[in-house]
Amino acid sequence: MIPARIPTKALGFLCLLFFSSLLAAAETHAETIAICTDQNYWYPYSYMENKSAKGMHIDIITKALARLGHQPVFTPLPWKRCLQSIENGRFNAVAGVSFKPDRSQYIFYPADAATAKESQWRITQVEYIVMVAAGDPYEFDGNPAGLPQPVMLPLGYSIVDDLQQMGVAVKTLPNTLKIIHELVRSQKGSAITPPLNAKALMKDPNVNLKVRANKLPFTSKSYFMGFSKNNPGVGHAKMQKIWDEIAAVRNDQAFMNQLNQLYDSPAEVKSVP
Repeated sequence: MIPARIPTKALGFLCLLFFSSLLAAAETHAETIAICTDQNYWYPYSYMENKSAKGMHIDIITKALARLGHQPVFTPLPWKRCLQSIENGRFNAVAGVSFKPDRSQYIFYPADAATAKESQWRITQVEYIVMVAAGDPYEFDGNPAGLPQPVMLPLGYSIVDDLQQMGVAVKTLPNTLKIIHELVRSQKGSAITPPLNAKALMKDPNVNLKVRANKLPFTSKSYFMGFSKNNPGVGHAKMQKIWDEIAAVRNDQAFMNQLNQLYDSPAEVKSVP
């Protein structure tokens, strides 16, 4: 018996349906990786918008994991709580963490994290600048001892320890918005933050008229996707594949140009009530 011939259009539809089913199955079986992020406003690298993690680090990690068939699940938390959750093994990984020897007790980093100024497996290299009151003539000259006091930084940030080791007193506050509010209110002290974060904060006219950014960079750091040593969900071989893919995404010039254009013009942030 000769089988009935299937019309071309119907055959095309069946093929489309078949491949759609395969794609849906692949997405269904994509391995999820639980990642905590900093909910602080740290533009453009990571911040929280409508209770969701946003930013350049989030975009780079998402693209890298998608290429490997993984599905990230991001949870924004206060930074210190995020690190504590990684130490406790609540999450597989943390997005946007710099290297510190004490953190390496509970976080797996890429091989060169402790030694390289710019790690080949970083998500990005983040530069920092100094912000001061508008009427303060201070300009950072490379010597942190002269930073206007109080030097204010978010709780749990590695740069706090860096400064304290240099003998500089630091006042920690819960987040960057509170720091800028305090700097605007008191017209005393200094804050240290990435240049684009300063640009975003100064979109608020109440901030722009009261603070200014120094020109000379204070420091720069490599930031990583780190993995919890107390959560066995991601093995060493898979970690290295993810770090390699993050590096490949970061070196994708077309993609990074798109990100830079996307985050070059931040929306106004109301940092002063």
